Amino acid sequence: MKKILFLSLVVSLTAVAQTPPRKALIGLLAKPAANGIVADSILPNSSFAALAIQKGDIITGINGNSINSMESYGKSVSGIRAGERITVVFTRNGKLSQASAIAVMRPYEQSVIADVQYDWVKFRNGYLRAITRKPKGKEKCPAILLIPGYGCGSIENYMSSYNGKLLTEWLKAGYAVITIEKSGLGDSYNCVPCSEVDLATDIESFDAGYTYMEQLPFTDKNKLYIWGHSMGGVIAPEVAKRHNPKGVMVFGTTFRPWSEFLLEMHRVQKPLLDNLNYLQTEDFMRKIQKIYYEFFVLRRTREALLKNPEYRDLVISELGYKEGSNDMWGRHWAFWPQIDSLNLAQSWARGLAQRPDLQQMRVDIERPGCVLDCLAVFLRVVNHFLQLRGIVAAISGVNLMRNRHSPRFFLAADQCAEIAVSQRELIVRDEPADQQGER
Repeated sequence: MKKILFLSLVVSLTAVAQTPPRKALIGLLAKPAANGIVADSILPNSSFAALAIQKGDIITGINGNSINSMESYGKSVSGIRAGERITVVFTRNGKLSQASAIAVMRPYEQSVIADVQYDWVKFRNGYLRAITRKPKGKEKCPAILLIPGYGCGSIENYMSSYNGKLLTEWLKAGYAVITIEKSGLGDSYNCVPCSEVDLATDIESFDAGYTYMEQLPFTDKNKLYIWGHSMGGVIAPEVAKRHNPKGVMVFGTTFRPWSEFLLEMHRVQKPLLDNLNYLQTEDFMRKIQKIYYEFFVLRRTREALLKNPEYRDLVISELGYKEGSNDMWGRHWAFWPQIDSLNLAQSWARGLAQRPDLQQMRVDIERPGCVLDCLAVFLRVVNHFLQLRGIVAAISGVNLMRNRHSPRFFLAADQCAEIAVSQRELIVRDEPADQQGER
């Protein structure tokens, strides 16, 4: 794939009387050290370059905060904005030193194929950053709201990930793509950190993103779409039922309750990832099934489950329990019971019932039978409400690298292109209902 040269930029600050400064480009790559963190490399023209920090310096304090881990470092720098003063305490060659500098602004994204627009979207008591990429010079175009998976990654990094290839292909096809930060990520201002919010907050943020897409002057209001990847495919129908999209696309998602999906994936993954034999796998399944029932259905906390000697080891290893931490699989533990409580059949039905002409599209890859069975159920449900407008498209060759708790997708550039082209073809196809079905 040829590299894209970045040349053009549009910055728009919407409906904010006094806009917050952009976040700083920190520019430090570091590793844990005995008494702090050790600088490994410093990006040119960044805030830490302005501080004259050098490779090998041991950082022990930032703006009055003690730095004793990568986590404490992340918390100390995550809120720093351009123009603010940064003061760093560090040790170089055994000598304690201090340096101060003005934080350097993170550069705006630029593109030769798109007008890149930065906006603020009002959200609760603060603002979320939205980045819209519109085909260069196009005055009116269809648009896609991109809803990612459950992770707390900023939209600022999308063009360097597999999302970048998707965005590029959609832009080439004439579609604008709207992205919005989850709470607390990127430039977001006065918002609760992503790691501390629940599912309802994620849904609300993407609902705000769809409303923003509707209000953009260049979007074709009759051709607005939603793309949901992984957990984004669970959120997509929740957003759709609040609006009136022309189409919804989901990829690598689930249709069953989350706890049921986890059990299915454990049965597939445990022999592959943990080298368990079938007897060991079955023993694990019977134990974790009881834990999931109490956690997801009875809503017992991890602290309560930890008190059961039979559960203790699995609560730590599988539910990620650490004393004093709300983190579970990268999100607040409350996020997961809320996912499990969603009636996805009802979500899709409500989302589709208000739009009987909606072309429902589902793209997935060839995966283990338990997931393909889920696709069959999914297709039957959506087609019941769409009069056979639902489509399943198989994308072969996707590299699935699964962790313990959830399938995650790492896509090569050519695979992203295949997905993007498949999506583009499905979007523009306008066949009669009786000609569409499972594919």
